Amino acid sequence: MESRIKSSDIDEILTISTLINSTLEINEVLKRIMDSANRMVEAEASSLLLIDEATESLYFQVALGDKGEEVKRFTLKIGEGIAGWVAKHSKPLLVEDVQKDARFFKDISKKINYQTKSILCVPLTLKNRTIGVLEVINKKGGGSFTIEDQYILESFSNLAGVAIENARLYQDMKSENINLKKELTNGKGPSELISVSRIMKEKLEMADQVSETSTTTLLLGESGTGKELFAEHIHYKSDRRNKPLIKVNCAAIPENLIESELFGHVKGAFTDAVNDKMGKFELANGGTIFLDEIGELAYSVQSKLLRILQDHIIQRVGGITSKKVDIRLIAATNKNLYEEVKYNRFREDLFFRLNVFPIYIPPLRERKEDIEPFAKHFLHKFNHELKKSIKGFSKEVMTTLKGYYWPGNVRELQNVIERSVVLCKSDTITAKDLYLGTESLQTRRIEVEPALTLKEAVNEFKRNYITKVLEKVGWKQTKASDILKIQRTYLSRLINELNISKM
Repeated sequence: MESRIKSSDIDEILTISTLINSTLEINEVLKRIMDSANRMVEAEASSLLLIDEATESLYFQVALGDKGEEVKRFTLKIGEGIAGWVAKHSKPLLVEDVQKDARFFKDISKKINYQTKSILCVPLTLKNRTIGVLEVINKKGGGSFTIEDQYILESFSNLAGVAIENARLYQDMKSENINLKKELTNGKGPSELISVSRIMKEKLEMADQVSETSTTTLLLGESGTGKELFAEHIHYKSDRRNKPLIKVNCAAIPENLIESELFGHVKGAFTDAVNDKMGKFELANGGTIFLDEIGELAYSVQSKLLRILQDHIIQRVGGITSKKVDIRLIAATNKNLYEEVKYNRFREDLFFRLNVFPIYIPPLRERKEDIEPFAKHFLHKFNHELKKSIKGFSKEVMTTLKGYYWPGNVRELQNVIERSVVLCKSDTITAKDLYLGTESLQTRRIEVEPALTLKEAVNEFKRNYITKVLEKVGWKQTKASDILKIQRTYLSRLINELNISKM
């Protein structure tokens, strides 16, 4: 259709085009578009409605006029009313007398006490897909909307489509940049999982198998065993590798903020909500979200997470609209979720949803073949970072590393090697450079070197070893006796005989 827009109207359109390319405040741009459309076609009121694909409905993104704020409370089903018809058929519609048109939806006008006489409505499209509609209501002075008015409104619809596309492209780019920045900050992309032990190779085979699907995966194991590295491995092996991997530590976010962090919020949802905010699930759209320490997730939020796993639908805090998201969920915990469910600290239905494909990552003490390659890897890493040229470890140090209990697993080993590299002044890490806990290996050896009877030396070892195990399990004697493979009553007697006490 040939445009019949006046030169003064073209100036306004050019002004808005400049605005679109100079700001990413999408709501302000859309309001400006509708305000200009409203004025140029001389309408009493106007609205811009967007389609919510999750609920197959239309919601009012912008509503201008005396009843604008009241109108925003309502939604329309696709196909319902004049706007719903235009959204469904993607064709403009000019209705001079709505009372004579069966498609007119009277409920909203009645509820806000507003008399609607005529409506002009055009589709809002983006990449040949209808995403909403623009409508103007009641020509001022009692006249009728014209075909020229339709041309003008269609021009503004094109501008709105460009503005929304710019905003979506920016948000996609921002999401990818957030993810890339995290990877660069951590100094890694897809992380290499070091493994020579048979048991870890089996676990990696499981990770490779599940990476080929979008199946929810639950990573289990003690702190420091490498659950986050497994999550990265699964993501980067999957067909989502070029989309975001968003990591969330559920234990690190205060309970009153976790819902906003995960699902986002709208402006005004609470005191500090000065702007709309995307949640982690929206940022991960198309990619993977990794929820670490999910056993710490507040019970009140667990039901909302369950809904996302079931329907892939999210709703921002304070919002009235829903959005479909395409995400792959990987969760991790060092807790026994069976016990958490038993004591009503974790939802049973959520546990079953998460536990579709569990992978248990064994502690380092159960895969001692991996200790030496890990130690060499960390030595190389910290040589580079600390600008040193240490060649390796003394035989005594390597024997000690392989024999240590490693309560902090791989993370503790990494910290021990880093500290050793800092302390080492030669080309080999020796006993004086190696600290386990707060004691150096050299100090520990000296403590047992003075003349002790065999019984005294054995008791000294027992005292130190049992104390370490008790510290590891929070001084719970039942758990300690299980690890030590002795009766609990015998452990209690040893504690008394060896004068072991909690410091």
